[in-house]
Amino acid sequence: MRLCAIFVLVLTLALARPLAAEPPSAAVRLYAAGQYLAAADNAANDDSPDNLAFAARALLAACITGADRDQTERLLDRAERFARNALTLDPGAIDARLQLALVYGMRGRRASLPEALARNYAPRGRRLIEEARALSPEDARAYALLGAWHLEVLRRGGRAGAFAYGARFSDGQAAFERALTLAPTDPMIPLHYAIALIELDEPAHAARAAELLELTATLPARDAFEEHAQQVAAAVARVLAQQGPRAASTLAERLSP
Repeated sequence: MRLCAIFVLVLTLALARPLAAEPPSAAVRLYAAGQYLAAADNAANDDSPDNLAFAARALLAACITGADRDQTERLLDRAERFARNALTLDPGAIDARLQLALVYGMRGRRASLPEALARNYAPRGRRLIEEARALSPEDARAYALLGAWHLEVLRRGGRAGAFAYGARFSDGQAAFERALTLAPTDPMIPLHYAIALIELDEPAHAARAAELLELTATLPARDAFEEHAQQVAAAVARVLAQQGPRAASTLAERLSP
């Protein structure tokens, strides 16, 4: 289970702010302050599609930043239920699709490889991401998740997995670069791009990863979640510079939910 991923961290990414309708102001304030469980409960009081998607986002933020890893499965269950309910109420909901894709990504990283294959986490996540891109072709979050999808399948599945699912490094790189262009001030995108590159454990990617971690540090954090992301970026950047990609990847894994 890893931070990258972030279908990571968004990545994200799906944890970014909604595109259209806003959730209740109280839920937004709670989320910005890092009170993710309270934000989810507040948003879910009104079961509109946008509020349910926001509740799912808050629960996933709690998974990523929380110290109590024993609660992760319970939080993922709630996030999945909220995202699915949002899609039932609004089959065209983009944010709910991305939250559900992120749930699948996190479940896939927590599962053994045989279980992840049996449950089809990778194709289910890819389908949701592509649906979101079709509905909103300029959505940076969808491109970032697509980039994370390609690089994560390559990392975990190797050549066989890449062939089976159609994952390519060039496609993942292009998707992340497009996300950076579409959302140049979002610190989550360069962070998850950097960690995805680091976790491939290829020395050739280290320089680009270091650039992306530096970019993450220079962008203004807009809430507690992005502040957490910048702390992670700073810690990973130090280890990458001093000990190399493998040690940086190990640190990212230790910091992940």
